[in-house]
Amino acid sequence: MVDKLNLKARRGDISGPVLAILVTLILLAIGAAIIAYFVLFSAAPQQPVVSILGTPVAFKKGADAVVNITIANVGGTTLNVPKTSVLLNATGTTVNLGSGTFTLDPGKTATLTFTLSGKWSTIADRDFINGILTIEGVGSQVISIRVLRVTGLP
Repeated sequence: MVDKLNLKARRGDISGPVLAILVTLILLAIGAAIIAYFVLFSAAPQQPVVSILGTPVAFKKGADAVVNITIANVGGTTLNVPKTSVLLNATGTTVNLGSGTFTLDPGKTATLTFTLSGKWSTIADRDFINGILTIEGVGSQVISIRVLRVTGLP
């Protein structure tokens, strides 16, 4: 009866379940090799990457608005740019950090201070203002700046 249905096993054939197990094991090994490659050989980006920490704030100093922004370098190399290349555009005004060089090592933080001359009156009644922080050669980020008002101060 077995010969009539042509079900006789041939020497050297691999059965279906064994073949399925072998293919699964090979695919698992390939997947593990790919994961190991990315885990063992990946590294931090070899460029400065700036991240904003917390909420930037603006406060009154005479007729000026002073904006403080805390940043961190989460990249793999030191950020080293002229201070004139670190720009804040807020209230229709673009200002830079001044003269000299701004340096920030990987993993370090710094607070950037910008003075918007004569602009306190334009933001005094707001809770937040929007701005764009640009570091030339690194990138730009849209930021929301909290306006701090302390009562009883001139």
